[in-house]
Amino acid sequence: MGRLTIWFLLGLTLIAVNNVGFANAEVGPSESECRPYIEKAIKGLKTDGVTSKHDSGELQSDQPSRDDDDDDDDEDANSANDIDGDGIPDDEDDDIDGDGIPNDEDDDIDGDGIPNDKDDDIDGDGIPNEDDDDIDGDGIPNEQDDDIDGDGVPNEQDDDIDGDGIPNDEDDDIDGDGIPNHKDDDIDGDGISNQKDKDIDGDGIPNQEDNDLDGDGLPNEKDGDLDGDGKANHEDDDLDGDGTLNHEDSDIDGDGLPNEKDEDLDGDGKANHEDEDIDGDGTLNHEDSDIDGDGVHNDEDHDVDGDGLTNSEEPQSLDIDGDGVPNALDDDIDGDNKVNEKDEDMDGDGILNEHDNDMDGDGIPNEHDDSHEADDEEEEVKKRSKREVDAAPIVDVEAPASPAEEFPIEEEPAQEEAVEVEAEPEVEVEAAVSEEEQEEAVNDEPAHAVEAEKEVEEDKSVEKTAEAEVPAPEESEEKVAEPEEAKAEETAVSAEDEADEEEDTKPEDELLWEGAIPRNRRSRQHITELLQLDEEFNAREKATDNVAEIILRDIKKIYENAVKPLETVYKYRDLSNRHFSDPEIFSKPLILFMGPWSGGKSSILNYLTDNEYTPNSLRTGAEPSPAYFNILMWGNETEVLDGTQLAADYTFAGLQKFGQGLEERLRGLKMNSKLLEKVNIVEIPGILEVRKQVSRVFPFNDACQWFIDRADIIFLVYDPAKLDVGPETEAILDQLKGREYQTRIILNKADTVKPEELLRVQGALIWNISPLMSSAQPPLMYTTSLWTHPYQDGAPARLLLAQERAFLRDLRTAIDKRIEHKIASARRFAVRVRNHAKMVDCYLNTYYNHKTLFGNKKRIADDIIDHPQNYHIYEGLSTLTNISRYDLPDPEVYRDFFRLNPLYEFKKLQETCTYFRGCPITKLDLAIAYELPELAGKYKKMSDAALASIEAQSESGSETAQAVPAEPKKTR
Repeated sequence: MGRLTIWFLLGLTLIAVNNVGFANAEVGPSESECRPYIEKAIKGLKTDGVTSKHDSGELQSDQPSRDDDDDDDDEDANSANDIDGDGIPDDEDDDIDGDGIPNDEDDDIDGDGIPNDKDDDIDGDGIPNEDDDDIDGDGIPNEQDDDIDGDGVPNEQDDDIDGDGIPNDEDDDIDGDGIPNHKDDDIDGDGISNQKDKDIDGDGIPNQEDNDLDGDGLPNEKDGDLDGDGKANHEDDDLDGDGTLNHEDSDIDGDGLPNEKDEDLDGDGKANHEDEDIDGDGTLNHEDSDIDGDGVHNDEDHDVDGDGLTNSEEPQSLDIDGDGVPNALDDDIDGDNKVNEKDEDMDGDGILNEHDNDMDGDGIPNEHDDSHEADDEEEEVKKRSKREVDAAPIVDVEAPASPAEEFPIEEEPAQEEAVEVEAEPEVEVEAAVSEEEQEEAVNDEPAHAVEAEKEVEEDKSVEKTAEAEVPAPEESEEKVAEPEEAKAEETAVSAEDEADEEEDTKPEDELLWEGAIPRNRRSRQHITELLQLDEEFNAREKATDNVAEIILRDIKKIYENAVKPLETVYKYRDLSNRHFSDPEIFSKPLILFMGPWSGGKSSILNYLTDNEYTPNSLRTGAEPSPAYFNILMWGNETEVLDGTQLAADYTFAGLQKFGQGLEERLRGLKMNSKLLEKVNIVEIPGILEVRKQVSRVFPFNDACQWFIDRADIIFLVYDPAKLDVGPETEAILDQLKGREYQTRIILNKADTVKPEELLRVQGALIWNISPLMSSAQPPLMYTTSLWTHPYQDGAPARLLLAQERAFLRDLRTAIDKRIEHKIASARRFAVRVRNHAKMVDCYLNTYYNHKTLFGNKKRIADDIIDHPQNYHIYEGLSTLTNISRYDLPDPEVYRDFFRLNPLYEFKKLQETCTYFRGCPITKLDLAIAYELPELAGKYKKMSDAALASIEAQSESGSETAQAVPAEPKKTR
């Protein structure tokens, strides 16, 4: 019976192992899986069932005692806590199964013959891993354990945190707690909830730098559930799972970039300007009442697209609603699904159009916004064309007009008579015409042979068209007269058009270049580099442009508050042509080229704008070019403008005061050039010194002064062979008084001079010009050759190229300092207005000091005006106010001014003061001494901060791009 009992117990052991170890298995255990349990049972039999010789001769185990049962219970308890029986509890044992391999290196920690990555109970404590608070049995709870599966690899570096053999990015339960990731509040099992966890997936990469936030193997931009919470992004109120709702979250997608600086707000891999759903809420922008997802309705949101720029500060080139369509081209600027024409708040800034000073949010006040005028003009053109169409007679057209019909051939009277007699005139007459002209072409002189061949080809095309249009026999008689009448009308119309073209012919073609392209041309790559026309500089310029707009508005505010009141009271505009208003404040930098004829000014303009040897190149050559003011501007398409169009432009509207004579000498050229996006370039007609002074139909020097006052940098261009200085040049150089620091001299075509003579030519030019510019210092000179022609043999090429590069850097500096130039121009104008006001006040004080009770006020005023030296007006003003005599206009100017505006009609400066508003002259003095100079410092600080922000973003972007995730490690 003892042996039967033993074998019975062995059977029960096998059944128990089968039920406990493999109860959930779909397939029965294999022999290798059962072997450890069988060996364990056999080992127990050998220890418990050893035969001992008793008197009865039976096995001792057949007669169990109570003490033996107690010992067995103790052994079972010890085996449960100490698998290898070494006396060390498993949760403290570095080698649980006693195989000599430390747990963190053991592929089978509990020694059950099942590899850890396939073992449902890694530590062999009888608790399945998914229910076990300590999976690896090291006595440390999982949420506090840096190595949950006990494989010796820290969790943040472990590709399989829970040791189940499934990589984390494929594992639905990363931490092995039995809760799927999308339902797990702690995905990586580190004891920190996802909302507070700075590393949700436990891969060692912070969330804001992690390309796979939830560790599901999908990059964030392709992940439909960014934070792995089981909610699709467009349904998730907390996109990045940081516990802050999207409309309150300053970083919606959790990439470390604030929303206003994030070019991909929702982290879907689409740039905001290309994303149809910027905030990723599942509602398209044009249907979304909150485009940027900040919780503020579009109508009340001052930054609709969430890019950090308020709608009113958003430059025209940007996109207020972030739909990828620039504001200037967008039918719905603010993205509220209302077309601009029907939108009561076009730019979405919360201010109704009728009360909004900037309806379209482009930063330009309505009264100076060309886009509105263009819309009005376009609307007027549509209405006018509609009226013309409605008024035009209706003509039946049977077939499209052929080239022969558009340009009809004049026919002889004999042919016309044949048309009236014949029943089918078109075919026969045209054929007769072609035969006669062919015979004439054969009999003609060789010089006319080519023309005859062309006429024959045209006649053939006419014949084919006529054959296609021959009417049916029964309708031919009725329709014979109609084509002839239509042809006669077209002939008359074409003749009128040709006459109109001859009358309206404008000398625009004289501006254009005609010639051969040289074979070897110098590269222009250094121009793009030194002028910073590459795309990499766009972000920097965009940042500084936004700051510049703020400073320009401040300049306008100071002008309106401090300068304009006295300018209006003392009628400064009647005294001088030097005005200052919005066009002078908000216009692009102006680059001015002037100098003697044939110095190479037009060649330089073609060279800088990459417009050489094209159909629209400015005319160049040794002979003097037409005397036009050439103005180069930016445009989407190349277009030649006449003076009337230029005078209507916002920037050059001030030229209208110089009369029609100047408008006829203005020529503009619009081009799609990167340089012209940043500046306007003007070329003043070449100065041709003549012995006899010729009167012009417009004030040439005043027009030149208008451009000089608005120029950011001035270049005087000279040819080494034409260094003469005459009265015309002296008058122009005298107008540069006060602008010497902005004036440069270019000795062009320097490669035509021998190197040993070049220094002598430079010295002669400096000595000729410097005394005429009222400057003790010689002007800055560039000696070079500015076109793509290769330098002539023997020319100092290195010197010429170095000088050219210095010229380009100087030009770029002028572009960068445009705000400083605007501030300086505003201050100069304010000083002129102040001097004028004090001059009028000085005249008035002198007038009231000499006026008597019964004296004739007009006679006294005229005497003071005609003889100011007798009353010491200029000397007294210079002494009392520290105003230089050279800063004051000549007495003749004030004589003309007071004839137009009687002296006694002005107020004294003291009388312009009020109790509440103070004295205008005091405000003007403060603006000149403090407010305008302080703007230069303010601009520098703001631009430096903007550039630092751009650099910080680029550095963070490069660091993110360089961040490489840890290499996947093999699972043991």
